[in-house]
Amino acid sequence: MPIIAGIDEAGYGPTLGPFVLSKVVMEIPDEYHQETNIWHLLKDAVSEKIQKRGNRIIVGDSKKLYQQKTGLKMLEEAVLSFVWHTKGPVTKFTDLLKLLSGCDEGVLEKYPWYQGKDLDLPVASNVSAIMNYADVFNDTANLRDVRILDIKSRFLCVSEINNQLEILGNKSLLLFNDCVTHLKEIFEYYGTHEPKVLIDKHGGRNYYKELLAQNFEGCNIDSIVEGNPLSTYSIKNESKKMDVSFIVGADSKYFPTALASMFSKYIRELFIKLFNSFWQEKIQDIKPTAGYPEDARRFLSEIHEARNKLNISDDILIRAK
Repeated sequence: MPIIAGIDEAGYGPTLGPFVLSKVVMEIPDEYHQETNIWHLLKDAVSEKIQKRGNRIIVGDSKKLYQQKTGLKMLEEAVLSFVWHTKGPVTKFTDLLKLLSGCDEGVLEKYPWYQGKDLDLPVASNVSAIMNYADVFNDTANLRDVRILDIKSRFLCVSEINNQLEILGNKSLLLFNDCVTHLKEIFEYYGTHEPKVLIDKHGGRNYYKELLAQNFEGCNIDSIVEGNPLSTYSIKNESKKMDVSFIVGADSKYFPTALASMFSKYIRELFIKLFNSFWQEKIQDIKPTAGYPEDARRFLSEIHEARNKLNISDDILIRAK
């Protein structure tokens, strides 16, 4: 039972809104135990190319598949079809968060743009399209002996990000620590099957051995290769083994990493949708923001008077870094 997994984030760079990090864990046929590139196994259900998709799900780097002008449709159809394939229908954003992150709604209560708010799903596509894509993938997965074992998403909203930054001192450690939480779960649950985990490189970092050793006590950490564009490590103890690779562009090269990228982006965009809706109720004709630094400055300037009246603190609105 070979296992491959992918981990990727959305929202690492913005000034506003949450950071989301997702993992996708898959089982593939025994004869492909040496492979990490499995697009060919799923080609009847999944397309990397928008122009050639036909009746297939689009899966790829979420940064290329989503733009504000084109909207959430392609992201949503992929994410929800895989959710429905693995976990059953989900028709509310808060239910999706509980399903993927196990979060308590109380985590969101301090944010007036999330408190008591929800979104009906799907927001950009329709139920029949998502059911159709889920059925197409189900048929192909059964035929090719592929299974999605787990999909999880971790998210941190602004206050939680700021708290972690104060403790850790820098943003790259925040990203790594969240990534390690996913890695530990994969090692714990699937380590006897020697999973291969494919992660998009963390900025310019090329060396991860010391950080991994700090988090996997009692394990041997061996460096297989370290550098740009690839850093690979073997993590093992007496009963479990896991290979972890940090790869430039992993979110466009490997199916589970691309899918993790899409989950992270979709969840972040739904959070941003609630955020923008809140401010659009307060300020007529305000242009929505994606939260990235340049536009965030414009947005913060435009909401300045309203947020003072609402007594909204920087800590829940603006990231420290």
